[in-house]
Formats: sequence, C-alpha cells, structure tokens
Amino acid sequence: MPKDRSQRVVELACGHGSLLWLLGQEGYTNILGIDSSDEQITAAKLVCDNVEKEDVTAWLSKSSSDSVDAIVAIDLIEHISKDDFMELLKESKRVLVPGGRLIMRCPNGDSPFVGRNLFNDITHIWCYTTNCMRTLSKMHGYSSAVFSDECDAQLTGARWWKIPVSKLARGFLKSFVKTASRENIEFWSPGIWAFLIK
Repeated sequence: MPKDRSQRVVELACGHGSLLWLLGQEGYTNILGIDSSDEQITAAKLVCDNVEKEDVTAWLSKSSSDSVDAIVAIDLIEHISKDDFMELLKESKRVLVPGGRLIMRCPNGDSPFVGRNLFNDITHIWCYTTNCMRTLSKMHGYSSAVFSDECDAQLTGARWWKIPVSKLARGFLKSFVKTASRENIEFWSPGIWAFLIK
C-alpha cells in the first residue's frame, strides 16, 4: 500500500469490505470499493461509506487516466475470463499514476499445491504462473512485476521456529523438484501476491 495514507486506493471486487475497513483503521482516507453484487455492496457500506455498485471493467473504463495510486484485486482474476483479465491489466495501467501499483492476490500457478486453491471453488476459471504474469505485465507496459509467497505469512503461533523450518523444507523441496524435473519453483504457497508497478 502507499506510504502516504492520503493517496487514492481502490479495491476492485471489494466484497463485504474487510480490506476497506482495515485500510480505514490504518488511517487511509481516500479509499473506494467497487463491486457488482448488491449484497456485497450493502455489507461493505456498513464499514466504509465510499463504495460503488459497478462492474470492475466498466468502472475502470470510465475512470480518468493517472487518477489512482493503488488498485487492489484480492481473489478476483481467477474468476474472470482471460480476455477480461487482459482488459483489467490494460485499463488498470491507464488509470494508475506513474509509479502506481496493481496489487493482486490469486492462485499461484507455479505451485504444485495450487489445486487446493484453484479447484476449491467452482467459480474459479483460471490461474497464472509468475512467468505468465511477468510477461503479461510487460506486454501491457508495466515497469516491473514483483511476487510474494504467502507461506510464512500464514504461519501462526511459535513462528520463531516454524518460519526457519518452513524455509528449510521449501529449500529441500525446491532442490528435489529441480533435480527431478528441472523446474525451478520459487513460490510454493497455493496463493500468491503480485505487485505490478506502472
């Protein structure tokens, strides 16, 4: 998220507004949630005044260029077609200010465990690998794409020993898989964060 909490942050497919609530609690003052569901908008309005009922692609296409500092899409892109994702990438880049970020959480197409995430919801259509996401971001003119694994963030209780053991296990798995298949898997968690920078 932007360090300046007055910068404009928009969450696409904001759902019931949990991220909007958290951003408000953290002092962000210029936040907006977009969702196409009446039920989700009703719930989101209980925690954030600034929400709009709109299809995310339609909202992006109507938005001014260089007008948003960060666009967040949590668990969205796996629910939309490839063509709609291409449109989302294109329009988000246009709407973001220079240096702005498109922040997405989605199933991790690199992970051998992605099936637990991708196929746990019948509305999931597709997932992307980090290589594919990096290539698509370049095609759409983003300056860089950075990824973050969810493995360590999901560990709770006794993190002082779980995190080193987790890193050691991932190192072993990475070496084993690379030796057996020549695949160089960097991110292992079923879900991943992608940060595309304009």
